[in-house]
Amino acid sequence: MSKNTQYCVDFILNSRFENLPRKAIDVAKAAMFDCVGVALAGARHGGGSIPAEWARGAGGAPQSTVWGQGFRTSAHDAALVNGTAAHALDYDDVTWGLIGHPSASLVPASVALGELIGASGRDVLHAYIVGFEVMAKLGRTTQPKHSLDGGWHATGSIGAFGTTAACCKLLALNGEQTARALGIAYSMTSGNVSNFGTMCKPMHAGLAARNGVQAAMWAKAGFTSSPHPFDGSRSFHEVYSRGLPADMTPLEELGRLYELVARGVVIKPYPCGVALHPAIDAVHALRKQHGFVASDVERVEAGVTRYTYDKLSYPMPETGLEAKFSMPYTIARAIMDDSIGFDTFSDSCAKDAVARELTRRVSMYVHDGIESTWKGGSRPVHVRVHLRDGRILERQVDISKGNPEVALTPAELEVKFDDCARLSLNATAMSAAKRALETLETLPTIADLTAYLAGGRSSNSPI
Repeated sequence: MSKNTQYCVDFILNSRFENLPRKAIDVAKAAMFDCVGVALAGARHGGGSIPAEWARGAGGAPQSTVWGQGFRTSAHDAALVNGTAAHALDYDDVTWGLIGHPSASLVPASVALGELIGASGRDVLHAYIVGFEVMAKLGRTTQPKHSLDGGWHATGSIGAFGTTAACCKLLALNGEQTARALGIAYSMTSGNVSNFGTMCKPMHAGLAARNGVQAAMWAKAGFTSSPHPFDGSRSFHEVYSRGLPADMTPLEELGRLYELVARGVVIKPYPCGVALHPAIDAVHALRKQHGFVASDVERVEAGVTRYTYDKLSYPMPETGLEAKFSMPYTIARAIMDDSIGFDTFSDSCAKDAVARELTRRVSMYVHDGIESTWKGGSRPVHVRVHLRDGRILERQVDISKGNPEVALTPAELEVKFDDCARLSLNATAMSAAKRALETLETLPTIADLTAYLAGGRSSNSPI
């Protein structure tokens, strides 16, 4: 085994819950709490319900719960379906080391496998933290070039290694098994940015969740692979980011400097691409300060990073999913509406004639000043609003609401959870699930949580 893979394997094997930083545990619990909520909302969306119906029809051993759908299936299919649902609304968290979505794959994988093997809540929480650290450190070795120039969606392509690490920890695999599990995951990883704005984007998170469960279980059973996926001439970086720069030194930090502490997670206040959030905050701040309305606006310009410009590819969206990756539409809606929520990104709202007319007057460009200083963290947006009376209003937001620097309060996080979970659970189950998540490390088994997450087809209306 070569050194880069060895850093990962050693961290997975040697991590002990009692040695974890308290802040890492607290951030992880908040992220897991948020992820379960958004997955329960995503279960009511086509991106979550279609995979669930496929899994229901396929049968499968009733090993793990499919959240919000009222049945159980194999652990790997439960991870796939729950992971897809968790990312279906693009309301799940982000970490800037990965420049992707960690919890949408880590939580479904860890919980599904944990339910199968009877793991405790503390074991699942520990596995999540181990997987998060591996995923985020690997992201830092190659992002943003891996996505921007390579075209890969790191949530899927790098995420599978994080979920595999988590599942290896849960199964207590030895060093050789863990290395081979990571090698198995290397042959399974996928996900491209061209599918943003479609149901395939959330599928990337689901596949990462499923692949982690499968890779770890197959490695435990003796399935073999090349046990050094991050080293040598055919390494993950050489194949998936060919010709692009890579800095492997972040792997040396594993177990010493925690990404959950240093960078944490962005817990989203709006159900859309995180690159849009600074623009929403900027427009709402300008509206509050100057009191203009849509009819006052002549045109709007949004200056962004090249990464943002590359990922938001729908100047005039035709569907709600496309609208989640449209700067012009989202700015138009922020001008028109006091709040940005589920309805903002419905198909009917995306086709609203008034919104479309305003959308045509919004443009996006690469802002040279922002681009030259961007180092891969939160993506700033500079908004310039031209009013019909000749005034020009400007505001730049570098750090949007939901980032650790301006985090959601515990009360705001609970409101978000309730707003999401009520779509799949009744009040009693929702309350019990919240209590279980808040006391996760004390649960004798993770089934003490999943017992409340099943919901059913008779749950509330689809989004």
